Amino acid sequence: MIKVEEFLAAAEQIAAEEPAYGQGHDGHDGLCDCIGLIIGAIRRCGGQWRGLHGSNYAARQEIRDKIRQITGSGDLQPGELVFKGYEQNQGGYSLPARYQKGGEYYTGDLRDYYHVGIVESVYPLRIRHMTSPRPKMDTSIGKWGYHGKLKKVDYSGGGKEMETVIISGGNPDEPIRLRKAASTGSKILAEMPQGSEAQLIEGGGTWNLIAWNGLQGYVMSVFVHAKGEDRETVTVSRAELERIYDTLGDMLGLRG
Repeated sequence: MIKVEEFLAAAEQIAAEEPAYGQGHDGHDGLCDCIGLIIGAIRRCGGQWRGLHGSNYAARQEIRDKIRQITGSGDLQPGELVFKGYEQNQGGYSLPARYQKGGEYYTGDLRDYYHVGIVESVYPLRIRHMTSPRPKMDTSIGKWGYHGKLKKVDYSGGGKEMETVIISGGNPDEPIRLRKAASTGSKILAEMPQGSEAQLIEGGGTWNLIAWNGLQGYVMSVFVHAKGEDRETVTVSRAELERIYDTLGDMLGLRG
């Protein structure tokens, strides 16, 4: 049985690699589809997926008990799967014959579960999923209508609720750069206003991996503060701080 924390960490790792959308892939080769994110995370945790590569299969064969309708974010738990589904009378409905009456995987459920994601956290709500062209993070229920726990995952640990942090520091008039990788030479994904709230995914080093406004990237740890933390304001240009970090990183071999 895979611990829910390990499952979530593996899914985060795949998303951080930014695979392109590719049907039938699980992220190991730079390509991934929606169910591939789940299958890939299970495999990276040492688990196996012997069934079909599809969200309809997962909803019927890999969920404990049975899939349930979402009435609100309070129904959810980190590590659960969430699904979007079409009813028989809706446009877009295209349930394969194997799940219909007489089919190999018929269970009586005729809903077409056409997309699947992973609940990363509930407060704040964050749903990670793989769609074209790259991984995405939703922060509202939207069209996610159904949920359930994976048979292969142990949820007794409760999952990981990400810590909310404040992004600030340096010159108070300059935004803080969110980068694709842990290096000042890496692509800038966004410039975050001073005082922005973000979710800390991984910290403790020179760089912190965070989630902000649906993006996931790296920020120098000097700019990441616990919410409500008191600190002295020191005006230093962002460029100067980055130069210092680059110099220290080269000296100590810490640069990404």
